[in-house]
Amino acid sequence: MNFEEVWRIRDHDVYPTIFGGEQRGIFVLRPELFEKKFGIAEVDPRWLFYGVFEHAPTPERPYWLYVTSGHSNPWEQEEEAYDPSGESGAGIEFILASTERGDWAIRCLQNLLAFDLLLGAGHFGGRGPLAEGDRIPLRSPINGVESCLVRNVVVSRASSLPLGFTLPSGKVEFLTFAGMTDSELDFAKANGNEALIARLVSSGFFPVNDPQRQSAV
Repeated sequence: MNFEEVWRIRDHDVYPTIFGGEQRGIFVLRPELFEKKFGIAEVDPRWLFYGVFEHAPTPERPYWLYVTSGHSNPWEQEEEAYDPSGESGAGIEFILASTERGDWAIRCLQNLLAFDLLLGAGHFGGRGPLAEGDRIPLRSPINGVESCLVRNVVVSRASSLPLGFTLPSGKVEFLTFAGMTDSELDFAKANGNEALIARLVSSGFFPVNDPQRQSAV
């Protein structure tokens, strides 16, 4: 099975099956994103095939899901070396769940995906790619509206969201971005992510992001 077929299976078979809902197609990363947001003018041309899918709510899932595509491409794997028990590509894709539909969610996830690609390529002091537990300041409201208090995200896993899938080229895990207000970020720094997530869960703010919400702490 060739590389393109693995890619097709994920985007056109796996994602519609596990996420459902109507789609608008893929929103790929653009060169200007890397230059305007991060000041990086030249990037790996393969990154411009990465993107974000939007999945509308379903009868079983009353919220919007945004999911990346590209990280699990087996770019460096030879077809004869595919191992379903190993990892496909980076072995990761990202999810952002939202109470509302919005191009802001696409842009936010594109920015986080681009940031992770740059991290993995060593553009920020040799720090490794994003991992569970990482806290990321967005430096602006998540939806671009000044009154929105959600200005940070934490990388996490959520049992109420899909946890992963398997391609012919290997396994893939999902990590999700959960929004935090500035005061919630301070709380997580002082008390740990688990304590914050427990607060968010009890307030109904995890793992689905609500840009209209108030702070849980």
